[in-house]
Amino acid sequence: MKTSPIHSTTPRVLIRCDGAPDLGLGHIVRCLALADELRDGQNCDVKFLTRRGDVAFQLIEKAGHAAIRPATPDEPDRAWISRALVEERAEVLVMDFRDALPPTAVMEWRQQGVLTVTIDDPEDKRVACDLVFSPPVPQIKRQNWSGFTGELLAGWEWVVLRRQFANFSPPPKNNSRPVVLVTMGGSDPAGLTLKAVEALDSLTEDFDTVLIVGGAFCHNEALEKLLRGTKRKFEIRRNVADMAGVMAQADLAVASFCVTGYELATVGVPGIYLCLSDDHAEAAGAFEQAGIGVSLGVHTGVTAAQIAGRTKEFLRDPATRSAMSRKSRSLMNGGGAQNVARKILQTLKT
Repeated sequence: MKTSPIHSTTPRVLIRCDGAPDLGLGHIVRCLALADELRDGQNCDVKFLTRRGDVAFQLIEKAGHAAIRPATPDEPDRAWISRALVEERAEVLVMDFRDALPPTAVMEWRQQGVLTVTIDDPEDKRVACDLVFSPPVPQIKRQNWSGFTGELLAGWEWVVLRRQFANFSPPPKNNSRPVVLVTMGGSDPAGLTLKAVEALDSLTEDFDTVLIVGGAFCHNEALEKLLRGTKRKFEIRRNVADMAGVMAQADLAVASFCVTGYELATVGVPGIYLCLSDDHAEAAGAFEQAGIGVSLGVHTGVTAAQIAGRTKEFLRDPATRSAMSRKSRSLMNGGGAQNVARKILQTLKT
């Protein structure tokens, strides 16, 4: 029989997530933010359960956390997590991955005394968890919560972001003309940066453009070739450490809707969002409803001309940009990682 975890003054936490160029790095980035808060703010011993990829392991190691790999590349999540919970005597399991884990597995771990937590989870396993954290996305209302006995915490205050965004106060902008920021996540698997460059290069309005290129960006050769033929000058920022500071200097962003969208909202930058999936497109609806951004929908149905058209509208309407900026800052202060970490520990104690 498996033994239940023993609660200690240093709670043991396992975080299950992945990050790779084809997956994106959003799950890893926000889980690292939560891990830092659990370790530094709540005195927890945190380890990652990560199946892939190389960039994810590098980020975890750089942040000073340990990562546990499966025994074999094809070891099922259920068996791997079950074994790790026992071997590490973990008291908390945080999940931020999409591999169709059955709810029965989560319920089994709960019955063993493990506090089970999931983040922004559309899968059925969420109904078996103790704690479910989510942004205020439309999906929450239409999902099936039958049999759910845990606690759902959905709202802007539960969005997990990096520590640099917590209570960030944007400095005054000293731009002589508007700055449009293009940021498509750490890897940009769909090549949305290329489509955005094509769109912005077609405009004749007077503005500056900054491209943020992540460390796992998949399209360097294509981007370099494209930039050799553009009329407009594009400033490239690679592997940006102070993302909050760079974002805060922009007046408008053309971005992939993911964690990046919430980061932009925290520093008060309205966004024009392209979405990687129908799920992302639905979630982006919360930004439109709140009046802090616009979504163009799933990227496969979006043309460069549409991006250019919406960008032109925003550039010609500084009053709307300012109103969106104020509204987004009123909704988010970037403290979601601290809020989630505190809630996990409070629940563990009770």
